[in-house]
Amino acid sequence: MSSAISSRSLVIVSAPIASATVPRDFWIARAITSITGCGLQAAALYAVVVTFGIWVTAALCAVGALAVLLQHIVLWRATACSRGE
Repeated sequence: MSSAISSRSLVIVSAPIASATVPRDFWIARAITSITGCGLQAAALYAVVVTFGIWVTAALCAVGALAVLLQHIVLWRATACSRGE
């Protein structure tokens, strides 16, 4: 019984890639989503400045930028080392 269940669970049905793409008429939803995201980012930045002040906000942004830079460096080094293997 357990071998029949495990053999059925190995069947994976995938949809074609063409059906997973976003239609061109969907641009208005992407525009609304992008504008909403930018507005929320601006509101959050304003809230941080009002709550903590400009210097703490600048420090938090600097730490965030350094974290992103470190992630890129680690990823670059990891892919550079694995190419020769």
